[in-house]
Amino acid sequence: MRDVQRTVIHGDALAWLRDHPDQPGCSVLASMPDVSELGTTLAVWQDTFLDAARLCLRAAAPHGLCCFFQTDTRRDGQWISKGGLVLRAAAELGVPMLWHKVVCRVPPNTTSRARAGYSHLMAFSRAARIPTGRASPDVLPDRGDIPWSHSMGTRGAVRVMRDIRAFSPQTHTVIQPFCGIGTALAVANAHGFHAIGIELNRRRAEQARVLTMDALREAAAAHGARKRRRGS
Repeated sequence: MRDVQRTVIHGDALAWLRDHPDQPGCSVLASMPDVSELGTTLAVWQDTFLDAARLCLRAAAPHGLCCFFQTDTRRDGQWISKGGLVLRAAAELGVPMLWHKVVCRVPPNTTSRARAGYSHLMAFSRAARIPTGRASPDVLPDRGDIPWSHSMGTRGAVRVMRDIRAFSPQTHTVIQPFCGIGTALAVANAHGFHAIGIELNRRRAEQARVLTMDALREAAAAHGARKRRRGS
């Protein structure tokens, strides 16, 4: 495997995306913050979410993929479809969807309350296409290794990296706005891609700079053990 690089920027992902549209040779993987994380009104959050989705779609190179990992949430007794908001942003920009998968967050038949028991994993591209006859599972049974509660997990990230390699050979770098502690950055490097992450929280940005696949698995095991203790 060729040497790969990772750059993690401590800063505002939206500002970075506005300053870096249409990055040559880049694909994007994003999981935008929930309304509860931003601490604002639903209307303001929705406008911010749509703006972020548009910026992510514009940042991906024409033959790159722009992928979103989003979990629907409930606010004031109503469900908010983040997948629907992503589709709205893509339709506004005329960017076709390549695939839409579901990642199970909890076992089937589990009752979900504040957040849905599944996440949307969606891929879009202005120019890349999936050849006829190529397909992959539409439902991923779990998130894989989860090093912290807001992590997308390794299973979806691996699916994205494999499809970027297969359908966008021009991609050499994966950009992840709102990168958290760097789960997807570690997976991207492990699949031979350079990685750029942007994270507003300084502590998480520092973690994202050094997270390896081995450390990710260890952190996921520790996170799982803490959850089991709280449930006992």
